[in-house]
Amino acid sequence: MSKKIRVGVIGAGGMGSNIHVPSLAEIEECEIVAICDLYEEKAKALANRYGIKKTYALHHEMLQKEELDAAIVLVDPDRTYWVANTCLRAGLHVLMEKPAGINSYQAHSLARTAKEMGKVAAVAMNRRHMPLVQEVLKRVKAVTEITQIDSRFMKYSDIHSGWHYASAYNCDIIHALDLLRYAAGSEPKNVATVVESNNSPVDNAWSSIVRFENGIIGTLRANYQTAARFHDLEIHGPRASAFINMGLGDLKCSAEIHYNDGGSMYSAASAGVRRSNVEHLDAIELAGSDKYSHYYGYKAENVDFISCLLNGTKPLCTIEDAAKSMDMAELLLEKRI
Repeated sequence: MSKKIRVGVIGAGGMGSNIHVPSLAEIEECEIVAICDLYEEKAKALANRYGIKKTYALHHEMLQKEELDAAIVLVDPDRTYWVANTCLRAGLHVLMEKPAGINSYQAHSLARTAKEMGKVAAVAMNRRHMPLVQEVLKRVKAVTEITQIDSRFMKYSDIHSGWHYASAYNCDIIHALDLLRYAAGSEPKNVATVVESNNSPVDNAWSSIVRFENGIIGTLRANYQTAARFHDLEIHGPRASAFINMGLGDLKCSAEIHYNDGGSMYSAASAGVRRSNVEHLDAIELAGSDKYSHYYGYKAENVDFISCLLNGTKPLCTIEDAAKSMDMAELLLEKRI
C-alpha cells in the first residue's frame, strides 16, 4: 500500500468546499484527516460530503489532537500568516491559498519560518499550474525567445466592501502579476504604474509597464469597473506569439499560438495580412476533464504539493517565490506616475 499524506484542511468556505477538498479527495496518496472552520457546522457539512470523520472549530485544537503531515490553509488573507505560521511551527508542511499574507513582510517571514522548521511551504498560485498555461509556455519557448508579455485581469466589483482588510491588488490581482513574473522567468528591473479609483473610495484600476532583468518587457492591466470578467495573457517573440484566454466574460479557456514563417508583416493596408500558421489549444482537452478545478489548475497544485512531500521535490510555487511576487506588487504600487 502506498504511503498517504495525512492532511488537515483549515477553512471550509467556497475554496475549501468547491475546489480544494474535492481535488484532494481525488488524490490516492492523500488522506483528509480533519476539516476545521470557525463555523464548525460548515466544517461538518463538508466533512459529511466526503466521509471525513473529524471536524474542529479551532485549528489549534486540531493540531494538538490529530497526527498530521500537512495543513491546507484556506482562510481569509488577513488570517493566512497567523494560521500558516502556527502550522509550520507545529511541524507541518503547508499549502496556503494566495496571497501569502497581506504584504511582502509576512510572506518573507513565513519563508524564514519554513526554512527554520525544515518544512515545505507552498502557495496556491493556480494559474501557473493550468495545463493550458504550461503547454503554451513549453511550445513557445521551444521555438522563440520571449520579448514581451501582457497580462490582464479585469472584473466588476465594489472592492471597498469585499476587500476591506487589504488591497484587492495584493490579494486578487496578484494572480495576474504572478503569472506575468512566472512567464517572464525574471525579476523586475524598472517599473511604472498608473493608478485610478473609479466610482470607489479605494484604488480599483491599475496599468503597469515592467522591464525585467532579462530584457523582457511586460504590461499588467487590472480594473474592477468593467462589464465582465476578462482574464488573459499574451506572450510574444519574433518566431511565435501566444494568446491565452483564461475567461473572457465566461469560464471558457483556450489558446492560440501563431508561428511566424519568416516573412515580413509590415502594412495590412498596402500589402494585406500574411496568414501565420496558427495552433489552437483547448483547456478541457489538455486537462482531460471539464471540471473547473481540473482545467484551471487547482487540482494540479494539490497534486504537486502532495507529490513534493512524497518525493522530496520543490513545489512549483514555493513561499520564497510567492514572496518575490509580493515584492513586485509593492514595487509596482510604489512607482506611481
